[in-house]
Amino acid sequence: MRMSYKKGKDVKKKSSFGMLSVKAGIDKNPNPTQADRIAGAKMGGDRKKAMGGGMMRKTFRKGGSGKDTHVTKDGRTVKKGLYYYMNRAKKRGTSKPGKGSVTDKALKASAKTAKKS
Repeated sequence: MRMSYKKGKDVKKKSSFGMLSVKAGIDKNPNPTQADRIAGAKMGGDRKKAMGGGMMRKTFRKGGSGKDTHVTKDGRTVKKGLYYYMNRAKKRGTSKPGKGSVTDKALKASAKTAKKS
């Protein structure tokens, strides 16, 4: 039989999760309730502590290689666009024979923002 006055491994530790709403002034019930979940969600930076620690991801990145710029042959750093991917497909040999890897409509739209030499 467990004795609650004993100190050691067999004593169950009580969670402080129920006290979140009491500390926030929402209610006076020290047991875990829905109000504690709301208080935990509104804590912001202290939320990790409120939920018992653990790892939480802070930032999310875009998919792919993570780098959306490249250096051109003339040394400029520019965003990767239609011409970058078209030339990459040509170099790899994966562009479609005859009509190429991009449509005429896409080339026409991309020519508006291309560098004029």
